[in-house]
Amino acid sequence: MFGTLTFGRQRALGTDTMLLYDPVSGGYAFSYIGDSGTMAGGGDTEDTRWDDAMKYRLTYGPVHFGAMYKFANGTGGCYSASANWTATTCTKENPHNNAYGFNLGGEVLKFSSDFVYQHYNQAIGVLNPLLGPTSLTQPYQSTTDSINTNTINGPNLIGTDNTVYGIVTDNNAIMATAKYVWDPLKFYAGYEYIWQNNPKNPLGVGATDQGGYLMSGVEDNTLVKEKLVQIWWEGIKYTYRTKTDVTLSWYEERQNDFRSPPTCSVAAGFRSSCAGTLDEGSLYTDHHFTKRFDGYAGLAYSFVTGGLAIAIPHGPGVPYIHNSNFAPTIGGRFTF
Repeated sequence: MFGTLTFGRQRALGTDTMLLYDPVSGGYAFSYIGDSGTMAGGGDTEDTRWDDAMKYRLTYGPVHFGAMYKFANGTGGCYSASANWTATTCTKENPHNNAYGFNLGGEVLKFSSDFVYQHYNQAIGVLNPLLGPTSLTQPYQSTTDSINTNTINGPNLIGTDNTVYGIVTDNNAIMATAKYVWDPLKFYAGYEYIWQNNPKNPLGVGATDQGGYLMSGVEDNTLVKEKLVQIWWEGIKYTYRTKTDVTLSWYEERQNDFRSPPTCSVAAGFRSSCAGTLDEGSLYTDHHFTKRFDGYAGLAYSFVTGGLAIAIPHGPGVPYIHNSNFAPTIGGRFTF
């Protein structure tokens, strides 16, 4: 009657909703939105789960409501007003990484739908260590202070071993989903719109990321203009004699040019911040031999263009050798 209230590290409301309305239920092998985490996290994979968060859920008849709030935690790092990084010239930054979200949905007969809004301050997108000049194993720190653009000539403020390098943004996301059951078929559809801006309160070197990792490199003002991402999906699941599911799904992501547009041309070269698209489709079969054991087999196909076909996460990029991929998968699963 009064709902439930939980506290701690929890899945975001967008993650909960994605798992309910994804035809593949977030399966890595056959679902783009389950594999990438961009959609579930409202812009960044790291935000699919929130630390120090309070979540409230209430169900009243066919309607349900959810609200979530994340308290600011960790450290904000610091920056130097001089050209050299030292502990004495470092100006402390405060963490403002609070977040909040709301979920409203309902179920009438065999139709259900949910709407989610999420806002996250100082969201951190860690750059892929395998794709760029920054990684957990390479001693790299930004040579430009992203807060005041001063050149960093001195020694690193903190060690770069076991630290991360990331882009900081303030994120907003809205998601709308629907599902209809017409036995033995289930129909799924969803859409999310994400907009990201340079943070109102920047982070400095030494700030804390998810999991307690320190940031040895920070980019606060990386966006020339607002980054806009759209993701939509649809799918259908057919259940044969309660034990066998055949699922067909399709996902698409689109992004705009969110840095300097002149770099987005064949002559100048593309970068990962250029406009681009990603499409992925999958078809697979899952058979439940017993209550706890099932086997599955299927195929996923993906196709990328523009900035989403670039292998380097920032700066001038190198296109993938192939912009399409077929990924067959077969396996078994035992649930304890």
